[in-house]
Amino acid sequence: MQRLYDFLRRHPTWVDGFWAVILFGISVLGGATAEEGRGTDQPALTVPVMFLLSVVVALRRRMPERMLLLALVVGFGQLILDVPTGPADFALLVIVYTVAAVGARWASRVALTAGLCAAPLAQLRWPNPQAGTVENVALSVILAVPFALAWVLGDSIRTRRAYFAQLEERAARLEKEREAQAKVAVAAERARIARELHDVVAHNVSVMVVQADGAAYVLDAAPDQAKKALETISSTGRQALAEMRRLLGVLRTGEHQEAGEYVPQPGLQQIEDLVEQCRESGLPVDFRVEG
Repeated sequence: MQRLYDFLRRHPTWVDGFWAVILFGISVLGGATAEEGRGTDQPALTVPVMFLLSVVVALRRRMPERMLLLALVVGFGQLILDVPTGPADFALLVIVYTVAAVGARWASRVALTAGLCAAPLAQLRWPNPQAGTVENVALSVILAVPFALAWVLGDSIRTRRAYFAQLEERAARLEKEREAQAKVAVAAERARIARELHDVVAHNVSVMVVQADGAAYVLDAAPDQAKKALETISSTGRQALAEMRRLLGVLRTGEHQEAGEYVPQPGLQQIEDLVEQCRESGLPVDFRVEG
């Protein structure tokens, strides 16, 4: 059943064609019965009118504006050629609804005007001989009501579809904005991590250079201090490699937890620790803080 429903939704013209065939068959049978009751042959123009109105139903969703114009031409032809109304004229009601729902705005206004005028014109062309003027006018108003209701229903469907389309467009725009903001945030975070990586590497390399210069300076006079400096260079290098691995892992995966995944580069508050690290290696460091 779901497959059939999906198939019908994908092929609306087939559905309209099916109902057009049903409408044409009912119109032909109804017209033949009416003519037999009157004791006359069916007029030659009745069948073409029925066929054209059935075509209006069949192609209403593919070409709503053109089918509206065809329905107007057929309707005026009925009035001029004195072709009585029948079940096929239900197509006029259908095309008014369709144009109001999916047609152009100008076509919707034309459909509303034509629908409101169709019933009075038909009543004037084929008045009820047993009713007075007041009854014919009242009947014209009553027959115009379905056209007005069809137009209102179609226009409400158009408004609802436009509203949902606007909501979908807004949701898609917000989704794109969120994606753009997420990409900007990721880029900013990675740029920050890249700066952090540069600072960490620069700090550790600076310590290693200082230690290497100190080791070269005291290599002959104090071999023990030179050995400590080389050990400091080794440990500092390993520390730099570990921090680089952590930071590069963050850059690759984009996953970063603030709780200690890596330690930022030392700032001014940690300068005493840095100096102490150099002193432990045996390097003569003179550090004074002036207020």
